[in-house]
Amino acid sequence: MKNILDHILVLEMATGVAGPSAAKMLSDFGASVIKVEPTTGDPVRNWPGPRISSGDSAAFLALNQNKQSITLDFGIPRELEAIKALAANADVIIADDDLSALKLDYGSLCSTNQKLVYGLIDPTLPDGTVGRDSLHQAASGYGSINGMAEGPAAKAGLPIIELSAANSLVQAVLAALFTREGSNEGEQVTVGLFRNAIAMSYFYGMAYQITGDPPKRFGNGSPAAAPLGVFQASDGPLQMTLGGERVWRKFCENIIDRADWLVDERYATNSARVRHREELMAEIEEIFATQPRDTWVEAMRAGGVPGGPIRSVGEAVNSGEVQRRKLVGLAPHAAGTDVPVVHNPIRFGRTPVRAPRGAPLLGEHNVDVAQKFGLEL
Repeated sequence: MKNILDHILVLEMATGVAGPSAAKMLSDFGASVIKVEPTTGDPVRNWPGPRISSGDSAAFLALNQNKQSITLDFGIPRELEAIKALAANADVIIADDDLSALKLDYGSLCSTNQKLVYGLIDPTLPDGTVGRDSLHQAASGYGSINGMAEGPAAKAGLPIIELSAANSLVQAVLAALFTREGSNEGEQVTVGLFRNAIAMSYFYGMAYQITGDPPKRFGNGSPAAAPLGVFQASDGPLQMTLGGERVWRKFCENIIDRADWLVDERYATNSARVRHREELMAEIEEIFATQPRDTWVEAMRAGGVPGGPIRSVGEAVNSGEVQRRKLVGLAPHAAGTDVPVVHNPIRFGRTPVRAPRGAPLLGEHNVDVAQKFGLEL
């Protein structure tokens, strides 16, 4: 069965995380993605950490599966013309830089390809400089709400601003492709990393505009509900989230045998529990410390109370449910051995998501692409 986007050709002229992540998602839906790299390759190929025999990093493998790689030097006129010829055939371009000086911007390309959808990631910071994820977390205030209450601000563990920007760009590109079906005209869609970081503040940004008070850090807790957070059992941590009165009653009566808390004025309502969060959390920790983690987790699952173990990445990947659902797996790679993949989380009822193929070697498809489009590479 065909994939949803199997008729779409995407030209990726981006490095880093956001642009390649967006192109990768389109490739998962069946689009043909040609990744244009400098002769030195996308810098993510050389990021520190685990790598395979080809030398490519785990991050590059994660961001670039199901793509073709060609190498071009835009400083060589015939190679610059080659990329323009590819752009004339493309349905979508994904870029993360101002390419107007090379006449590779939307305004220059749409004159010869009016159906082109041009997806642009704008990495500009408020001061006009270019920055990647952590700087946008810092400049937007997003970083200030992460971390423990008594500690310094902390950036998110993953490049969340760029990854979420990639999701937004894919939504915008798909919307533009849908509109193109009726108008026969493409357009440029832009997602700014800084704009995205501001949008990611969600209700924290809204609350500040209402009160003028800067949001506080709550670490693993929440300003809206209690008890919510990480608790230490006798042999390891667990997460529990109690956000309403019905589940609070179940917890008190069925899990910890503290029905008296239901009439204790400190804990009788969620608002009261939020005000007395610290003493409540301390009392619950004392109780949880008396039994192993799995004992509490099993009791909560049986009693309809939201809670579960805090797993390591290894525990999660190797768990029975992840393996049964085939959320991770292996994909063939040109280096000669299969490489690990994390599968796309989306499932269509009738149309399959593309079976993964490992990220390409640098310039692996120069000859194939040149022959298909009649280019000199």
